[in-house]
Amino acid sequence: MSRSRRVTPPKALASALSLTLILALLGVLALTSFAAPAGAGTTKEAPAKVVVSQVKVNGDEVTISGRVSLPVDTAALRQRTRVALTLTGAGKSERLNAKIDSKRRFKATKTTQLTGQLTVLALVKIGGQQSGPQVRKRFAGPVVASTGTSGGGSAGNRGTTGGSAGTGGGGATGTPLVGLFKLDPGQQAVSGKITGTYFRMLGGSGSPVLNQNSPFFDKTNTPLRPGTDGGLSTVVYQPAPTPAFAGTNQGLPTGDALANRVVQPQKFFDVDFSIVTDSIGRGTALGGGLTEAPTPLPVILNDNGNLSGQVSDWTAAWNGLYFTQGSPKPDGSLGGTWNGSGTTPLTGSYDAATRHFRLSWQSLIQGGAFDGFTGQWFLEGTFVPA
Repeated sequence: MSRSRRVTPPKALASALSLTLILALLGVLALTSFAAPAGAGTTKEAPAKVVVSQVKVNGDEVTISGRVSLPVDTAALRQRTRVALTLTGAGKSERLNAKIDSKRRFKATKTTQLTGQLTVLALVKIGGQQSGPQVRKRFAGPVVASTGTSGGGSAGNRGTTGGSAGTGGGGATGTPLVGLFKLDPGQQAVSGKITGTYFRMLGGSGSPVLNQNSPFFDKTNTPLRPGTDGGLSTVVYQPAPTPAFAGTNQGLPTGDALANRVVQPQKFFDVDFSIVTDSIGRGTALGGGLTEAPTPLPVILNDNGNLSGQVSDWTAAWNGLYFTQGSPKPDGSLGGTWNGSGTTPLTGSYDAATRHFRLSWQSLIQGGAFDGFTGQWFLEGTFVPA
């Protein structure tokens, strides 16, 4: 008799192999699941986050505060955590570090030499190593330079004789309102009361000038409507488009102004005028031609509901001409007087609860078609933080 050899059926062999593979995969998954907690909670897997919640400016003193989120909130990790802060502006920088408290909050104060539009860069370091991304926050720079004599005026009279246009002039202090001053359109009620945003011009004699194109029944006032940006920004410039005017005459620009970001063009003596802000302020020189001067972004400061600051780059465009209509002038001065009229510091009011604001100033025109005239500006609306 021949001995028969037992053969495993193919189907049974496949089942056995499948079971072996499944058990092996389960083992790998179990090991992976078991090993995962070892990496959980590390700064590599869950980086820290930093939020700069507030920047306060008082003269040349800057206070930065905020909060940090940690991957694991322990006393040991908080002790090893620092917030590295860098102030930058005009190509210069200053650094400071801050610890965090038991609630992961930080606060740092520094007397700075920087002015104008500044940027705070913040990042978290744990044990000296960066954890999480760097964050950036822009704000208006200190109001008073620590030297106290910028622009040729003394610290006490900077608002009237030549302080730095970038710092607001005078001894103005307060918290910068960084964002958009969203404008309400100008309106005149039957009673004669005017609200919203509007413009008025005083002639060389100091008397109001009639604008026959004004839709108001009091035609010494001209309403302004918010532009495509909604109003005045203290974060970005709002320059003229290209071309800036609708026509040309012998190669020179003329006709209606086309800028419409701050306000919509409005008729004045049969020609549309509008408002632009730019890093280079332009104006019509006393003897004709065009003047140009560097101008900073607007700085509006809130001091317990009282507004101050500078809008040096506020420029009116009309019939191919530019008129510096901000306060102070781009050189930091108030530009003199004419028959008792002249440039006045910016003033206003602010309701922190509703963010409703009012701003006003007047600015002497020097050169061009309205030489010796004075523009009066009244802005009203709602502040929208950046």
